[in-house]
Amino acid sequence: MGIEFLISLIYLASAGVLFLTAGLILKENVKSFNNRVAAAMLFSAGVAPCSVALYKTFLIDVQASPSLINLFYVWELFFPFLLLFSMVFPAPGAFFRKHKRIVQFAFVPHIFHVILVIFFNDPDRLFGLLDFDTSFPLIGQMLSFLETFLKILAALLGFLLVFHVKFFSLINLTYVIAAVYFLNLGYRAVDNRALKIQVRVVILGITAAMGLYVFSIIIPTILSLRFPSGLREIMILLALTVGPGSIAWAVIRYKFMDIGLLARQSLVYTISTAIVVGGYLLVISELSSMFAEAFAVQSRLLDIIVVVILLLFFQPLYNQVDDFVRRIFIKSRSDYRRLMEEFSRQLVTIFDIEQLATAVNENMNKEMFIEQTHIVLKAAGQPFFRFVGEAVEYSLEERLAASLIQRRRPVFIADLRSALEKGKLGDRLLEKDCQLLVPLIDRDELVGIMALSAKIAGFRYTYEDFSLLMVVANQIVVALNNARLYAESLEKQRLEEELELARKIQINLLPSRLPEHHRYEFAAFNYPSRHVGGDYYDFMALGDGRLGVVIADVSGKGVPAALLMARVQAIMQTQKRQGLPIENMLAQLNDFLVSSSSPDRFVTMFYGELDLETGLFRFCNAGHNYPFVVSHNGETKFLVEGGLILGAFPNLNYVSAQIKISSNDVVVMYTDGLSEAMNLADEEEFGEHRLVETVTRVRNESAQLICGTLIKSVRQYAAGAEEADDMTLVVLKAK
Repeated sequence: MGIEFLISLIYLASAGVLFLTAGLILKENVKSFNNRVAAAMLFSAGVAPCSVALYKTFLIDVQASPSLINLFYVWELFFPFLLLFSMVFPAPGAFFRKHKRIVQFAFVPHIFHVILVIFFNDPDRLFGLLDFDTSFPLIGQMLSFLETFLKILAALLGFLLVFHVKFFSLINLTYVIAAVYFLNLGYRAVDNRALKIQVRVVILGITAAMGLYVFSIIIPTILSLRFPSGLREIMILLALTVGPGSIAWAVIRYKFMDIGLLARQSLVYTISTAIVVGGYLLVISELSSMFAEAFAVQSRLLDIIVVVILLLFFQPLYNQVDDFVRRIFIKSRSDYRRLMEEFSRQLVTIFDIEQLATAVNENMNKEMFIEQTHIVLKAAGQPFFRFVGEAVEYSLEERLAASLIQRRRPVFIADLRSALEKGKLGDRLLEKDCQLLVPLIDRDELVGIMALSAKIAGFRYTYEDFSLLMVVANQIVVALNNARLYAESLEKQRLEEELELARKIQINLLPSRLPEHHRYEFAAFNYPSRHVGGDYYDFMALGDGRLGVVIADVSGKGVPAALLMARVQAIMQTQKRQGLPIENMLAQLNDFLVSSSSPDRFVTMFYGELDLETGLFRFCNAGHNYPFVVSHNGETKFLVEGGLILGAFPNLNYVSAQIKISSNDVVVMYTDGLSEAMNLADEEEFGEHRLVETVTRVRNESAQLICGTLIKSVRQYAAGAEEADDMTLVVLKAK
């Protein structure tokens, strides 16, 4: 009783899984030919275990008519449906496309077989019905001829009925072999990795189930072999477990026929319920039998007690089984929630736009079976859009852009066909066979479009797909912003590295060591407010005992100022070799700068030539901050003679002047970064007077100490304030 009951439960569970899977596949996309064929195949396959279970449970002790029993043979329509399915899954093959109408004749033998076993299963009764009254003249002769013809036909059908099992078993075997062949052809034609896994699972399951059925039923029937009934029963049960089980596995774990998550969860629920209820009923049956034998009484009370006891354990047991089944099936890459978690983690690490587009295309192809995904992005600061990986730019139709921004969700391009214009982006998307457009919107601005082609194997886009694509679009926008910020940070880092290199180059342009002389001390300080600056100083040995001293300040800051400073330095190095008078040298420098730079780029400069033997110092001030001389007795003189700034006005004349530097005199040359240093509390500049006061106070110290004290005083005065300008200081002291 227990074993028979368990076998019946397995048959019913197998039929239930097949019927439910067929219904889910048909419901998922009833318009799809592939879905209809797969559903019909699974439904007809489910008729067999369902019929066996009903017979074992209800009809085994009932005298049923042969016609009713032979309805079992309806399930053999499974074989032509299997053959048809093998030709169209995952996509219609070449043989089906070429011989579509001929394939339909594969159903003729099985339809004839069903009619034969249902309506012509009793030839004797059929002969009794063919006894016509032939006594009527003329009509009787016609009836007699018809009776003879029908009896011959009935005899042929009766003869065929004797051999129908072997004959149609041979046909079924042929169909199975052909189906396995076409399934393998379809498998080899699949490129998509996820679909390939799905197809492989289905093929292995169907092949294994059909192999068990062939060796347990078909071959013994054809060859009239006696097969042990117990072994045959086991092989049939294995076939019914492996076949539906593999299809259920493919549906739940690998989205066979693109079944949605909710449908897969309902199938998991059904499997869990079938396992628990089957075991539950089996335990009730066995415990009732045990109690009846133990107490030698058959009582309904014992059955009720057993049921009450088991009900206490039913829900906890069901929860455990359901959790176990869900861990096996649902926790897979096909679960969109898990897919989004993995996809989000992947996007966080991608900062290259082309790599991002490749990752999106691969994920959409692998997880959603989308043949091709195009990412179209708006050019920075431009009204044009460009396919990632392509150079051509397209303008976007205004109506298309407005519609995408307004809807903010995936839209079929067929619904927007009226908004497309020849030669623009939407028309190009149509040329690329894009079916679905997903807007990429950042702060109400359309920054791009994710354009999707058709799905593989004719699968359709579902509401579940739309929900996922909207999340993916948001993730792509975030990834695009991350990529932009990353590119900006790389550009900033690269620029900083280049500026650091420029700073080192600029430092090398300044004197690497100060002049040394027994009668004079020299000190210098240079600090750009940015990586590079526009201040410049230099010492130039002129020969015949003279030393040239120059300090200059280029207008502006940063790289432009540094470039102009480098040009001025190069010109000065060239001109010193010509031995020109100071005023002529500055006039030539001015004319060169006027002709080679814009008027807003000018230079202030102070240049002097010191005779190291006599102490005479001839100088020219071209619009620079006035250097000053603090004598040994504390008197101050500003060096103002010269002319206008360099590079602003053409054809200028400059004049020079001369002073004598005596023992303990201090000459201070500086740029406006020192005098204009601002005190935050009073918002007052350091000013020339504080420079003079500081130098006067420490005039008896060494040139190096005077320089350091002056810089320290300026920085203490402007403590906390940003250094707005470059600082350069040159100190010369006569011993």
